[in-house]
Amino acid sequence: MIVLFLQPPLGSWVTWGNHKPINVSHAQMSACVSTWVPEAEVKVLDCRALGLDAEKMVSDIQEIDPDLIYMGDSDQMTETVAIVPHYQNAARRIKKTRPDTPICVGGFYVAANYKAVADETPEFDFVLAGEPEMTFTELCKELVKPEPDFPSVKGLMYRQNGDTKLNEYRPLMKNLDDLPMPAYDLFPMDKYLGYGSLPHYQEIFTSRGCPFGCSFCIDWVTMDPRGNRDWQKYRVKSAKQVVDELELLENEYGVEYVHIFDLNFNPKRSRIEAFLKEMQKRKLNMKYCFLGNAHSFIRDSDLLEDLHKTGFVTGVFGLEVADEDELKKMHKGITLDEVREVTAQFRKYGITSVITWMIGFPDDDEKIIKHRLDTLDQIDPDVMALQMLLPVPGMPMYEECVPFIEEHDLTKWDFHQPVVRTKHLTREQLGGLAAWANKEFYTKKDRVQRVLQSEVLSPYSKAIFKSYIASMEDYSSKASKQDVAV
Repeated sequence: MIVLFLQPPLGSWVTWGNHKPINVSHAQMSACVSTWVPEAEVKVLDCRALGLDAEKMVSDIQEIDPDLIYMGDSDQMTETVAIVPHYQNAARRIKKTRPDTPICVGGFYVAANYKAVADETPEFDFVLAGEPEMTFTELCKELVKPEPDFPSVKGLMYRQNGDTKLNEYRPLMKNLDDLPMPAYDLFPMDKYLGYGSLPHYQEIFTSRGCPFGCSFCIDWVTMDPRGNRDWQKYRVKSAKQVVDELELLENEYGVEYVHIFDLNFNPKRSRIEAFLKEMQKRKLNMKYCFLGNAHSFIRDSDLLEDLHKTGFVTGVFGLEVADEDELKKMHKGITLDEVREVTAQFRKYGITSVITWMIGFPDDDEKIIKHRLDTLDQIDPDVMALQMLLPVPGMPMYEECVPFIEEHDLTKWDFHQPVVRTKHLTREQLGGLAAWANKEFYTKKDRVQRVLQSEVLSPYSKAIFKSYIASMEDYSSKASKQDVAV
């Protein structure tokens, strides 16, 4: 049995350059199939990394001759919801030449909308709702049987007599250390690029879930739409297993920069202490970045210097809004003063600060958005990451956003293009304000000089900054028209 993990052809983000990360979910799942399904031979076809078009994709699939094809994403993959139409289009193309080859799809948006996705795309034979590894490996085991028992596979949606059937809920994995090392040896590791086309770059996940409950977060449905509170059940890989993976990436694949793509890497101090101890012991040369909570960064400020010495060069944390009442309403669990303090602490140790913020909430108007940018400008992070609100089913404020959704083309659901209006602004106006905000932030002479001429900030951060500057004219001309294509 040949199982093919397929990443179809994709474009690049406007503001982040030719960003070509590995599909982290595929790397983990392919290892699980290789380890747990001895009857399966695993193949990988990453069309984006290899620069293959749709026609070459189909011809390569014919040559591989798989018995099962899987497409899916991780909760924090760069393309977010916008990747789903690429999966749908790829499935339609494949089925024209291989109508009998089953295709399975997964991912957080797919899990939240399994029925709609299945109805829109009859070419998908199976859909995964929830954590994918165990469900997919059990599916593989059933497919090698003369008479597969699909109803026995928890978390699986399948087709029966023209109807879609969703099986019993699959409980979350209790111990992430049970997962095997991602199968990097199956992937074109020399082809992946980070933000700003940075080479020798890799993304990894070391935990799942988040103990916080931000109302706007798209990741509430990561695990299963029927048990979305599971998202707050924070589970981690051990420090040893995490650093084992980092060591493998450095020694075997020459990776120099790793983005730890966890939703929240630092909610528990004990985890950071264990990770730091393991990094100090291994003495790796790579640099790394992780996303955390501002409150937790302040709690662990006494560890920042030592973390920096082990390679921690970029910290990402969210502000999203710029008003204390709004922060409380959205359950951020932070204050503006904490965000200011983290930024100052990072600058003290030469750690790049990346602050995320959002526009497109129902009550947003021009005054509110300009106030958010003014606040960010005063805090003065090294990198500002502006995102558009994406109202994904399952997140707490979804129902509040439903009346304002105007763009239903998922290729535009990429964090850059407005898919909702607000009570006061059209999508065109939101796009225009987004373009204005990026231009305002990334053209301040003092900030540009400080970042690009810095002797302590990482090449990674400078690459991101340069990508934003290079893309401003193109982004500004397109954002207000909602045609900033992925």
